[in-house]
Amino acid sequence: MAEINNITAVILSGGLARRFNGVEKGLQHFAGKALISHIIERLEPQTCKIFLNINRLHHEYAQKYPNIPHYSDKLNNFQGPLSGMLSGFEQIESEYLLFVPCDSPFVPHNLCQKLATALRINQAQIAYAHDGERAHPTFCLIHRSILPSLISYLACGERRVLQFFHSQRYVAVDFSEQPGAFQNFNCAEELASGQISPHFCKTPILAITGYSGTGKTTLLEKLIPHLSEKGLKVGLIKHSHHNVDIDKAGKDSYRLRQAGANPTMIACEQRWALMTETQTMASFETLVAQFADKGLDLILVEGFKHEQLPKIQLHRKTIEKPLPEMDDFTIATATDYPIERDNRLDINNVEQIAEFISSYLNHK
Repeated sequence: MAEINNITAVILSGGLARRFNGVEKGLQHFAGKALISHIIERLEPQTCKIFLNINRLHHEYAQKYPNIPHYSDKLNNFQGPLSGMLSGFEQIESEYLLFVPCDSPFVPHNLCQKLATALRINQAQIAYAHDGERAHPTFCLIHRSILPSLISYLACGERRVLQFFHSQRYVAVDFSEQPGAFQNFNCAEELASGQISPHFCKTPILAITGYSGTGKTTLLEKLIPHLSEKGLKVGLIKHSHHNVDIDKAGKDSYRLRQAGANPTMIACEQRWALMTETQTMASFETLVAQFADKGLDLILVEGFKHEQLPKIQLHRKTIEKPLPEMDDFTIATATDYPIERDNRLDINNVEQIAEFISSYLNHK
């Protein structure tokens, strides 16, 4: 049997990411951190060591992940996952290598265990994941005995992963109980929509963005009652650039917080609040997690402009800054003057904006 301490994991991040306009896909942020960071967290309990297969931005990776070793493909010109697998066996001594792609942050927590068990029972060289409908060959556990065959296969100019696997002793392992674990993000649009994936948050998230002075808070104050009238239960996350303290100096709860209680909860008949002291800003994922199981239909976000979230951009003629460029996450633009854009909304017509948001949610 492939013992856990004989298995090294490799995150395959050696491609050109053409559908991501050539940016380094594994370093793109999802739910507050790089895609690869999510994967590392899920793999660390499963394997004895993790490597990164990268072909660009070596310095950036070394800075961000100083304790994770990396290697590059020995074959030139970005020749695909099999090239990364070949180079892994040539540069890592482990008998078994567990490969996963860099764009799938929901790696199954039992991936290694299930693949290793299937490999042993079937006396196979390769075990790869199947979600019941599709094969996911880049989620695979491979024994190094395939190395001579892989070298010959690539030397013939072949690059198809599944075709090579089927030329060896292989087994497809059923993960149909968790098909969403193999969701991947191939472009910026998919990454944006993934922020409202059930794996991250079961509630749709929509950001309202704009320059200071655009009236984001004023619009939200008017918008939320309109959404409530449409039967939507709405939560809100607001980012502040100031040191916000909802407690009052001199109150008992304030004194106990100052004494070192962390977190501190205060409750009355009308509401309760949990205050947690932090040294750095909490991740967006952590903040959204506080809304879990609250029965919300929508989480509105004010601020957090650097998060890759579906958003409505706001702009007014009086703002002495240019209209923000549309990006892959912009679903509408609300202004107080005419512009030629799809989904242009009147910033002063709150009912129109509420109706647009309601329709947007119905088509998710």
